[in-house]
Amino acid sequence: MPATIGKYIIEWHDSAIEKHNRNMKLRDSPIYHERQSFWLCAKHSLNNVLQQELYTHADLERIATYLHELHPEESGWLKFNSHKNFLGFGDYDVNVITAALHEHGYDLVWHDNRMSIDSVDLSGCVGLIVHIQPTWFFRRGHWFAIKHFDQPITAPVVPVTYVGQPRASRSVDEDDHHTVTKGPGFWNLDSKVAHPEYIGDQTDLDRFLCNMRKKNRVHILLIVPMKVPSSASSSI
Repeated sequence: MPATIGKYIIEWHDSAIEKHNRNMKLRDSPIYHERQSFWLCAKHSLNNVLQQELYTHADLERIATYLHELHPEESGWLKFNSHKNFLGFGDYDVNVITAALHEHGYDLVWHDNRMSIDSVDLSGCVGLIVHIQPTWFFRRGHWFAIKHFDQPITAPVVPVTYVGQPRASRSVDEDDHHTVTKGPGFWNLDSKVAHPEYIGDQTDLDRFLCNMRKKNRVHILLIVPMKVPSSASSSI
């Protein structure tokens, strides 16, 4: 099956390269931050917002396959799984993220973009997952996490020159990095950035998201503990 192509390639990549590269710079960081691999930004966002390696590629493949088998008619005449990339490289949709969160007792609430995030009570929110919607057909969307930490954080900062550069082009030792200490606040845990980036307080977060909306179509999901009994999510 085509999906097994992505499965085997990602398994090889995880064991041989990804974990080493991801942890090489940030192994001393108090913030869990997965870096981008293939089209697995949904997995990275889930793990980053929950601050542990809770979900694997296999977990999300299993969930996407279950959702497809539950409603195969939604895939259209091509019969491809509309919840993921058909070769198995990721590119999961919001239904997979929702089902994955439900498995571990979390739910998501869609934020109404007509309202400022600064006016929303985020005290019971575990974190945010943001989706940047593609602006043209051949561009893929991207998921990334934002999380608030209640205590000051001292985190390493990786020089941007390391990202994507071959070893021979590095002019300094690969263990050379400095640290920054920031007070309580929100951090950008985007898997496409070299290291966690401090945003600031809720007003700074609103400014950050407003600037992003100027250039992109953005959807904001609030991750919250699932209510017992579970109730349907509603927009804020």
